[in-house]
Amino acid sequence: MEALKGFDIDAPRWDQSTFMGRLKHFFNITDCLILPIIMQRLEKYRFMQKITFLHGPLQVMMVGVFLIFMVPAACSLFPQSCSMAVSKLEPELRESIISQYGDRVSYVYFNKGL
Repeated sequence: MEALKGFDIDAPRWDQSTFMGRLKHFFNITDCLILPIIMQRLEKYRFMQKITFLHGPLQVMMVGVFLIFMVPAACSLFPQSCSMAVSKLEPELRESIISQYGDRVSYVYFNKGL
């Protein structure tokens, strides 16, 4: 049903005024903190003790996997929209906006992206 009504893109994913909302936010952005715990558990196994020379490359690969999932999650959690006064824009763009809309537009809004 939410797909039919749409959703507010500027609304935070969780209520940041509650403890549980902040906790969910914290756990979503701290997934890379679990890498040392995973490595500590893996190093107890015999096969990991035999391939100590691969511990570094394995950790780099695991960080890469975490980043593949965490960068999109971080971009979706934190606001990516920004505003800027028309007077601070480049001259060509400013003139284009003023010629099209006049003085009715004082700020422009854009996506910061990555």
